[in-house]
Amino acid sequence: MLLGCVGCLLLAPVSGQLPAGAIDFSGVYRPAGLAVQPCGYNEWLRRSFETDRFCLGSDEGFPFTEAGLAAWRGYSPIEDPVLRCIESFPRSAMRGRPLRIVLGEDVTEIAYWFNQQWHTREVHMNGSPAPNDAEHTDFGHSTGRWSGDALIVETTHTKGGPMFNDHKQSSPEARYTERFWIAPDGRNLLMDIAIDDPLYFSRPFLVNRQEWIAATDSPLSQTGCTPSSIWVELEDEDDG
Repeated sequence: MLLGCVGCLLLAPVSGQLPAGAIDFSGVYRPAGLAVQPCGYNEWLRRSFETDRFCLGSDEGFPFTEAGLAAWRGYSPIEDPVLRCIESFPRSAMRGRPLRIVLGEDVTEIAYWFNQQWHTREVHMNGSPAPNDAEHTDFGHSTGRWSGDALIVETTHTKGGPMFNDHKQSSPEARYTERFWIAPDGRNLLMDIAIDDPLYFSRPFLVNRQEWIAATDSPLSQTGCTPSSIWVELEDEDDG
């Protein structure tokens, strides 16, 4: 387990032996810039459903089912977990957070720095799927395997909800496949995420692709997250 330090990033140690062909990329990284989303450009801002088209006049980048489009159209921004300072997958992997990976023989840890702490996902490298009665959580249940020098992570049992700031939805039935591999420079990390969600999308597709810059000595933000005043008022009413 990596012990954090205030204001700095540390390399993460490898736990256990990696299989033949696997490359040790345990460490801490920062995102290189804006993510590449299916439309080929950044779509973080919420749009007007009445006047705007998507993906430069086409919604092919996001192959919605009727249920998926209805969920997006009907989503109330006030319900966004971000307003309560809640991290969830896959959004946490695409929000420009520092990333920490600790590769392990039995468990690999993938963590995101937010609100002055690491939010950690455990990836079970034995490949055991989640039990049928497993609870759906913010980060879901992840299993990992190696394919040559690439780490493949499959995640199910998330709660569903916004994947982007414009509130495109995924459902609790979604299955995500991440791939991590070392960039040609031998130092930085590449990542992509595909989604298979038969409830909200008509076919599997690539949700996100990013490059992560090795950042062993970059400062960690010490900025805290404050829940939206709207949620504070609602919680006060519930407590009352």
